[in-house]
Amino acid sequence: MKKLIALALAGVMLFNTPVMAAGANWEAEDDDDWGDDDDWGDDDSGDEDGEDEEDNEEKKGSLSPSASSVAGGSCSTQPETSSPSPVTASAPAVEASSVPADIVAAAAAEGKTVGEYLNNAVASVPGLDYVVPVGQGGHVIINGAPSNQVFSVLKPTLGIVHSAKTFAASLGGRVLNVVRINASISGFRTARVNFYMKGVRDGQNIKVFQIFNGQWLEVEVAEIREDHVVVDMTSLGTLAFIEMPN
Repeated sequence: MKKLIALALAGVMLFNTPVMAAGANWEAEDDDDWGDDDDWGDDDSGDEDGEDEEDNEEKKGSLSPSASSVAGGSCSTQPETSSPSPVTASAPAVEASSVPADIVAAAAAEGKTVGEYLNNAVASVPGLDYVVPVGQGGHVIINGAPSNQVFSVLKPTLGIVHSAKTFAASLGGRVLNVVRINASISGFRTARVNFYMKGVRDGQNIKVFQIFNGQWLEVEVAEIREDHVVVDMTSLGTLAFIEMPN
């Protein structure tokens, strides 16, 4: 009986030994698969298993996008993009809007650009390809006395321009400009008016004519100097500045 018990115990021991060895080998291979502690950063070899798991969770969290970035539909590792800024109005539009509406309307009523209106000038005339601008800055001498009077320089009708061109051609001259002159006063005997004409040369041969009842009559020119033609008028009306051949 004792022999049977001894044999039975020996069989049990032989059966359990391979199983224990196999278990030891699996655990060793499993540790090798995870690598050394140095692969995970600043781990202390004496940390408890619970602390290792917490460290692993923190490392995994740092490698994944945050909840807020995922909820927003973008990953925090991607560069942020911004929507294009709204297009603002162009420089020309800003300049146009800076002019008061009443000035724009007044210029349009006279058939002028805003620049012509503000400078009391005529720089373009229908029917004329070449135009010397005519402007007037005030200080008209009325009946021999200085004044602050300004004579308005306005655009003529197309029919008057054609008439002036025909008249100038009969003289062998060239029309430089045709303007209609108006003022707040009338009934003066004489008015010496200094017209600003950019480009006029000192002593240039220019004659000035005023239309009366369809006829062009010469008006006295008091002075011609650089950029200026001074005219003695006896009434308001339409003037034609004609360059004559020398």
